[in-house]
Amino acid sequence: MAYLQHIGSEFTQNRLHPYLPELKYHFNSCVDIQANKSQIKTSFPKNLTGINFQQWRLEYEETHQDDPYLEDLNYILEFAIDRFSRSIDEGTEIFTEVEENVKISPVGIVPLRLQEGYLLFLHTFQPLVSVFEYQLALYNEMKQRYLKTTFVETVRIGIGNTVSQIKVDLTKKNKSLPNPATYVVESRYDYPLHETLLPVAEKLMLREINFA
Repeated sequence: MAYLQHIGSEFTQNRLHPYLPELKYHFNSCVDIQANKSQIKTSFPKNLTGINFQQWRLEYEETHQDDPYLEDLNYILEFAIDRFSRSIDEGTEIFTEVEENVKISPVGIVPLRLQEGYLLFLHTFQPLVSVFEYQLALYNEMKQRYLKTTFVETVRIGIGNTVSQIKVDLTKKNKSLPNPATYVVESRYDYPLHETLLPVAEKLMLREINFA
């Protein structure tokens, strides 16, 4: 309860990461345990009790009964799955709302290779840009493709230092990315950067790369 209450308070402040992925992981774990428990129960032998002549099938009686521990486990699993599901719905609703208020736009010419590059997050109320390098990675614990992001720096923007100039500077500093895919991330509202904007931008970029 305390764990879910804490997550609920984080959600009210639009902080989604790492809480939403954690909830999905715990939810799937509980569902897997419940499914495995059901499979184990069906594997126990049954006693033949009769024949249903209307449906022409044999009828059996369960020989295995849950002990108090397993009954408690059933209750805990059902309770946890329900609560995790509600919290996931709440977090997903916020995530979707943030998505609707965030847009990503390419800086300059878009290269053929989009699997690695930079994300430039414009600060809503300050003339600053937070720069992250990204790379398309393999699979996470949810067996999904994801973006691996690394914070690079925060720079001030102005007349002499536009996002286009930042891209040029990044190219000079990092020779391994001579023509990086670079995108500006803009938000209508001042959402938390690491906890919310970054995971939302990562999902939007996966769509851009066609891996969503």
